[in-house]
Amino acid sequence: MNNLTKLILWLTILSGVALSSCKTTKVIIPPPPPPEVKEAIKDSLKDNHSTYVFDKMKQNQFKYKWLSAKFNVEYITDVNNSSFSGTLRMLHDSVIWISISKMGFEGARILITEDTVKFINRQDKLFFISDFNYINRFVNNAIDFDMLQAIIVGNDFKYYENDKFKVSLDNDQIRLSTINRRKLKKYVRNLNDHNKILVENITLDPVTFKINDVTVKEVKANNKLKATYSNYEKIADQLFPILLELAISAEKEIKIKIEFTKCIIDEPQSFPFTIPESYDEIIPK
Repeated sequence: MNNLTKLILWLTILSGVALSSCKTTKVIIPPPPPPEVKEAIKDSLKDNHSTYVFDKMKQNQFKYKWLSAKFNVEYITDVNNSSFSGTLRMLHDSVIWISISKMGFEGARILITEDTVKFINRQDKLFFISDFNYINRFVNNAIDFDMLQAIIVGNDFKYYENDKFKVSLDNDQIRLSTINRRKLKKYVRNLNDHNKILVENITLDPVTFKINDVTVKEVKANNKLKATYSNYEKIADQLFPILLELAISAEKEIKIKIEFTKCIIDEPQSFPFTIPESYDEIIPK
């Protein structure tokens, strides 16, 4: 796989780690937390019990079945800056479909399911089909499909334990932290799922209980992913961030800034993915 193909795939995957929508330009700035919320949080702190906070966060998660949006991405490293636009479509718990464009022309397309990654590089007329572990190898992080779709919409990981978190209040922001988060046993599918232990920190707004930022890394790993959400707007009676900033620390530092427009939820979408016969297959490493 040549460097251009790697770069396109890398940008495609990472651009998919975010989404939002925008049918109004009014940015919602929450007021300070009301006294009853502060008291409930203080009670949680007193007992070091995070159930109340998690219940409120789950109640305010972004809910959808179908989703589509357009986005603009700025990709920054120490040696390279680039920008591109694209379209993202999702069917919850099933499919993530991404089309990447530059100057109005599609350069790449990717289709991600729980088990499979399919990729087309239109510029070089190449394609490959791999299992989902390819994304883990490529980004040097143990991300599964549930984690990927949750980061895209600013939600928590729903198939992971909630009972190992400590809760604290930091400058009127709620902080949840753990060094031992595992996948729920009924969702463990393989040895990788069984062995994966997450170190995770989540910061929540104390009024909306939406995630302001989340940092996640694997125990015994030297990589870290931080997602920061801002500019929340109301979309279909739900709050969603129109700006997402990703900071990825691995072999090199990568920053990705993503802005979103034209989001539609709960309208059925298609996921076209046809590989032309003239394209050459490559074997991903």
